[in-house]
Formats: sequence, C-alpha cells, structure tokens
Amino acid sequence: METTVPPGTSEKIVKPILEECLSKRGLSKDELKVGHSYERVMPGPKYIDSIQNFYRVFAGTDETSAQAVEQFLKTVIRTDEYPLTRLGNTNATEMAKVLENSFRAMNIAFMVEWSRFAEEAGVDIYEVVNAIRLRPTHKNIMLPGLGVGGYCLTKDPLLASWAKMNLFGSSERLHQSEKGVQINDKMPLYAFEFLQSQYPGPLEGKKVLLLGVSYLNDVGDTRYTPVEGFYDQLEIEGAAIALHDPHVLYWEEKDVWVNQDLDKLLEQEYDLSYYNRA
Repeated sequence: METTVPPGTSEKIVKPILEECLSKRGLSKDELKVGHSYERVMPGPKYIDSIQNFYRVFAGTDETSAQAVEQFLKTVIRTDEYPLTRLGNTNATEMAKVLENSFRAMNIAFMVEWSRFAEEAGVDIYEVVNAIRLRPTHKNIMLPGLGVGGYCLTKDPLLASWAKMNLFGSSERLHQSEKGVQINDKMPLYAFEFLQSQYPGPLEGKKVLLLGVSYLNDVGDTRYTPVEGFYDQLEIEGAAIALHDPHVLYWEEKDVWVNQDLDKLLEQEYDLSYYNRA
C-alpha cells in the first residue's frame, strides 16, 4: 500500500481481509506479503520527478514482507541518492505519513490564530514573520493564508485521531490535531469577515476579481481549495465574481469556467480584488 491510511490499517484491516479471501478460495496464506510505503509525490510540475527522486519510508507486516517491499522500491526509487528508511512495522509507516501532514496542518492553524491577533493589534504579520525568519532556528516559520486545501492536510489529522480511538482502543482523541483542522476550515470565513470589515456596505452587485482558485501555487488542483468557502460567501452576498488561475481552466467543484486571460480581465474595473497567496 502506498496511500495514506489510518495507522493500523495494514495490520488490522488489509492483511486479515486478504487472508480471509485466500482461505475462502482454498489458497495458502504462506506466500502473502503485505507492506506499506506511503507516497511523497509533489503536485505540480515536479510530480513525475518526485516519484523517483524522493526519500521513502517503508515497512512490512513481517520480515519477508519488508524485504519484498524494499526490493520493489529499489526498482523505482533512485536509492543511491535517496536511501530508503525502514521502520519497525506498518503501524509506524502509516503513522509517519499522517504525522508529517498533521504537523504541517497544525503549523498553518497556529499562524491562522496569530494572523487574527495581528489584525486586532494593527500589525503586519508578514513583516513580523519575515523579521523572525532572519533567526536561523526559525527560518521555516510559515506565513498565513486563506486556509488549507488539497486532499491530505484537510483530513489526515482526523484519520489519525479516528485510528487512535477505533483501531487502538484509546479513550482520548488527538484533540490538538482535530482542533487544527477546525481552525483551518474556518479560515475562508475569517477572511471573508475581514473583507467585510474593510469594505463596509452591501456586496450585492459589486464586481469582485479572485486571482487564484487552486489550493496551491503552480498547481491546477482545486480539491478542497479554501477559495471555495470564500467564493461561496461572496456568492451568497450577491457579488459578481470573476475568476483567474493560470493553471485551472474549469473549476469542477463549482461547475464554472475560469478565465486564463489575465490581461483581458484587467481591462475591466473591479470594486474588490483578492489574490490567493497559496
């Protein structure tokens, strides 16, 4: 398995299902090998390159499975430059994937809270963050944005919390991780409320230009894009919305075409414009 799954899936769900199916067919289970190595592909122009040229983590449900996974990955990954990392079991590899995504989602949620504090204090949070980044130990501090999108960060902390409760019998959820997702989900609404605070009066009939509908820069992927929540609020208020994204021709989730001719769009005048700094 290469997909993102709740920790415990390979050992507690996939392997038992495969063993049961083999038994029903009267086949031996002795040669069954089950392993997990989650993909770390980067969306956008580096997608293909990141399949071969990226560090991978792997494990098997037993020693034979782990060895088989390693041999397979060596036929795909350039392990001379990107060595494989073997973990103790598939629970660990499954946890590694949701943990690294949850870490990023939590950092974004952290900056969402601080960006709202900065608004209240009359502070330019971008100026503050760039000043902090001069300190070498803090150069990776994130900048706030419209929120979180894509197929991973919007759900992976919840997968991990579900697994903790349902596959390992814990009575405690991953409260901070779940809270991070909730904060990020509300960011488009926060952004819209900030817009309203800066532009008093009704938005009905106002011409609004949204620059960027994808959830990530240089990527034509609109899955769970935070722009959708912002767009929905503008639509509810009756705004006339124009869309531009150089990587998105058709926004499938909203069933609307996206104008890719920015020069033509800018020939018109708008009451409001928003640049999605994904």
